[in-house]
Amino acid sequence: MNSLVSPNDHWVLWTALIATASLSILLEQKNKIAAKLTGPVLALVFGMAMSNFRILPTEAMTYDIVWAYVVPLAIPLLLMKMNIRKIIKETGRLFGAFHVSALGTVVGAFAAVFLLHELIAEVAKIGGIMTASYIGGGVNFVAMVSTFKPPESLVNATIVADNGVMVLYFLVLLALPASALVRKIFPLTSVSKGFYDEDSREGAKAFWKSKPISLLDIALSLALAFIIATASFKVSSFFGSAEMPSIVRSILGQQYLVLTTFSIAIPLFFPKFSEKITGSDELGTFLIFIFFVLIGIPASFKTVIMESPLLLLFCSLMLFMNFLVTFGLGKLFRFELEELVLVAAATSGGPLNAAAIAISKGWRALVFPSFLVGIWGYVIGNYLGYIMGIFLINLLK
Repeated sequence: MNSLVSPNDHWVLWTALIATASLSILLEQKNKIAAKLTGPVLALVFGMAMSNFRILPTEAMTYDIVWAYVVPLAIPLLLMKMNIRKIIKETGRLFGAFHVSALGTVVGAFAAVFLLHELIAEVAKIGGIMTASYIGGGVNFVAMVSTFKPPESLVNATIVADNGVMVLYFLVLLALPASALVRKIFPLTSVSKGFYDEDSREGAKAFWKSKPISLLDIALSLALAFIIATASFKVSSFFGSAEMPSIVRSILGQQYLVLTTFSIAIPLFFPKFSEKITGSDELGTFLIFIFFVLIGIPASFKTVIMESPLLLLFCSLMLFMNFLVTFGLGKLFRFELEELVLVAAATSGGPLNAAAIAISKGWRALVFPSFLVGIWGYVIGNYLGYIMGIFLINLLK
């Protein structure tokens, strides 16, 4: 498909990706309507619009570089301060609610694969990929695509289906707290009233407020991210060789599993060092915004509607089960509506979306915990997605 910008015009393509990511962040922090939609969703929509209106090409070497290098660098940047020893204490009740929602994703993957395995090619691989994505986020999607290697056409169609369904799911989640019927099931309590802080709703700007970041902080963050990514890929390449036993290849030979493990090892074994690093969250988040723009670009609505409507059904089934389990078991375990909305957002869309919803709703007490459990989803998403994918592939043999 011809586009205004050539696939070989790398300067313009990089400018479009970075400028669009920056615009999404700006709108999220400055515009109340955009803040409710969330910055990551804006980035996705902008990416979709630029490709569907033939401004940007759907394929280019620049995009391959983002997939191959930008995302692997974002993972250690976001995880290098994730001390798993402290996560339960710092996230409180939200940590338990998140795992209820993650269970919903696993149940959804089973249901979708079982119902559609005769209609969608290589659906078991998609089940593993989307399990990782709907527990962690887009970075986990990339990780499992690199692991299971489904056909590129299937990947692009899944991206389109995922994006479309996820945006609709977010609109549903945003509408729940204002529904009188939902409030009869999940009434306001003294606990949930404590989440609100109407007088200090300054939005995403407050969450990402300015902080002292030195040149040394930037240098250490980037250097450590490059070292972790390079070491991970070298180790996985070595243990992924054909001479290694299959059990070794299946664990140590998986690039993104090793990358995730190395990333969380830094704060686990060197907590004081990792706590002193400033700016890694901001750097990693900006790289993820670039990625959000990118995954919207292959989203050809015509292609997915004409050629892959079953993938829309697949993603819808997964998120429907995520919804049922999250709010069904959540009610049984006496979680608050606000907590369940945020963990559903964290599993389906990642930490940035969850934190953005908490900010837009004025749930100040839940902003940082929702971001943190979303980052935890990045950690466990790769492991659970890989296990689920292998299990489903063997089940359908």
